[in-house]
Order: sequence, then structure tokens, then C-alpha cells
Amino acid sequence: MHLKKPMNQEKKVCVECESDYFKNSSEMTELCPNCAHELYGYPNCEHRFDNGNCIKCGWNGKTSEYLKNRHRKDGN
Repeated sequence: MHLKKPMNQEKKVCVECESDYFKNSSEMTELCPNCAHELYGYPNCEHRFDNGNCIKCGWNGKTSEYLKNRHRKDGN
């Protein structure tokens, strides 16, 4: 289920985890704030979830298989 966008928030879909997110919430144009943080060290959103999505950035908590496997290898 895709996130309904609040007024004045352009919605995008992350190319890594396929989560919806608000375009202006990420430092990278094709990645949600969480993937931008995990992959490139950009600041992450301080997520506040309501009804399955962060009210600040729109992320739904999804993680890509690549990031899941990377965390397993790192022991996180």
C-alpha cells in the first residue's frame, strides 16, 4: 500500500527498498532517507511512525534484501 501524500509533499519511491518517501526529506534524489543513511552515511530522519509510515519522511520501514544481508554480515 502506498502512502497518501500530505499537502505540499511530493512523494517518491526509493530505488533501493521500494518504500514511499517524501522527496524533500532525503539528501539523495532516488533514495529514501533511511537508505541514503545506510548506504552513504547521510543524516537519517528521526522517524516517528503513525499508521505504518513515518510522519516526517514518509518511509514505511522497508529494508532492501541487500541492506538486510549487509547487516547480517556486519553482525548488526
